[in-house]
Amino acid sequence: GVDTLTTLSGALSTAAPYADISSAESAFVAAIGADVEKSNDVVDGLYTIVRDALVMAIGNIRVLEKFIGLRVPQMEDGNNFGVTVQMMMAKLLKDKREQLEKSLSDTSKYYSSRADAIDKFNHLSNTSKVETTSESSGKSTGGKDGDSNTSSSNTSSETKTSTGSDKIDAHRVKSLAALDAQMYCDLKFALEGMVDDYLIILDNFEKNMDKLEHPRGKAYGGYGSGGSSMVY
Repeated sequence: GVDTLTTLSGALSTAAPYADISSAESAFVAAIGADVEKSNDVVDGLYTIVRDALVMAIGNIRVLEKFIGLRVPQMEDGNNFGVTVQMMMAKLLKDKREQLEKSLSDTSKYYSSRADAIDKFNHLSNTSKVETTSESSGKSTGGKDGDSNTSSSNTSSETKTSTGSDKIDAHRVKSLAALDAQMYCDLKFALEGMVDDYLIILDNFEKNMDKLEHPRGKAYGGYGSGGSSMVY
């Protein structure tokens, strides 16, 4: 409800301290310094808060979709205005849920993209190990003990370490910071959008609850006339 949204808004103001993307980028460049492999604590914290909130909102919207779906009356001629309200609300819920699901999916790619960006730094040492196994077999005839089969196996390994340059590529640092700043904004906007959408949904439910719960009026005796509420 509203209390949850108030809590999330407060958490966002604490977890998202930068008002614009340029401020975030500058701060992230300074935070990276010489250690490009360390995590971005600001984005990590926001990542957890936002994705947990998205999952919660998606689940709650599904409950509301079920609430409406179980209250759609049987098809009849006339007196369908309430059903139209139900269908409009169901579409609103579906559209908002799919937007949240897309945000959840898109943000999941952050760490993969960040790992790829870090791999492109040429000052990092790289160690690789190659293991080779060779096998051979043969057959000898005659001899003191008659015919015999022979086989052999040999395994060898080689470790290679390549040392990068001593200088950190400043443009790569800015690229990594820009990636972090982009995700920072994506997460921030996703949570702000979720809060706005949630308020719109709650407002529409409050204004249209009678039609949503009793689409043909409380006196209607057919299926979909109402019943126990499934919204908690």
